[in-house]
Amino acid sequence: MKTAKWYSLALLLALARPAPATLFLAWEEDLRGTYTGQDDVVGEIRSLGGSVRKVLADRRGDRVILFLQAEAVHNLSEALLHQAYGEWKGPMGRWNVALGRVPLPWGLLTDWSPDRMPYASPYEPTRTLSSDNGLLLRGTLGLWDYGAALTQGYGMETIEDFPGPGNATFRLGLTPGLDEAFTLGLSATAGKIYASEDGHGMGETVEERRKAVALDATWHVGRGTLRFEGGARRTSSRWLGTAFAAADYAWLPRVTLQFAGHVYEHAESHVFGRAYAGVSVPLPTVTIRGGYEHAHTHEDEHRLVVQLYRYWGAVR
Repeated sequence: MKTAKWYSLALLLALARPAPATLFLAWEEDLRGTYTGQDDVVGEIRSLGGSVRKVLADRRGDRVILFLQAEAVHNLSEALLHQAYGEWKGPMGRWNVALGRVPLPWGLLTDWSPDRMPYASPYEPTRTLSSDNGLLLRGTLGLWDYGAALTQGYGMETIEDFPGPGNATFRLGLTPGLDEAFTLGLSATAGKIYASEDGHGMGETVEERRKAVALDATWHVGRGTLRFEGGARRTSSRWLGTAFAAADYAWLPRVTLQFAGHVYEHAESHVFGRAYAGVSVPLPTVTIRGGYEHAHTHEDEHRLVVQLYRYWGAVR
């Protein structure tokens, strides 16, 4: 009987031991149809892409992570390399150092992607970079998490010079409580960036010397999730404010209500805004999202959108 117990314990230890190398694969498909009232329904392959993550481990846990994420967007007319970096992990996640095209520690972008939602991203009109080339230090210390990046400032644009104009980004987050239902973060950035009109490597490139600060919060309460980010950026002689909020509520087992709103100051001192309301229905092979979005910019815009989103992941 004692021998059986020892064999069971040895089996559990063997299963708990990290594999020397693990490969994580992911694939995403984002197809959309929109109607603005001014033309017929427009269908688009919004995005096809995926990611590869290779984890090298020893007896003490993960040690090296190699990560690559890329996609083709807008009917496969543009190819974007979002992230490509190697990361060295410290003990217990207290510190991790990544080098390459790294994600920037900013606001809600640390654990959420608005690009996968049917409504417009709040980061496009403010030309906020989601990734850049350089060095990233991040980790967790008790209730606190932090991230600091020193990067070139080119984002996903063409690298014109080395080392580049230089941009610094920092975020400090707090997750109180054992349930981790609420997180709060403070972000700041300063430097010169090169960003396109939609912030994703497409359109006319704009050079900006900027400073920006933001406060973000995520709250998982009951069947709902609330997200908020508000802040200001200074690109010339004055500060311009921005505020974004989104809410998801699981109304039925397979029906989630979605709401989002964004208000921001434009460089021409105008206040623009967007509001969205819709539903999300997860099916066995695809998630269907759809709704209505109203945008108040130079002209009022009305848009109906239907999104077919599919995610596939595997571990080898």
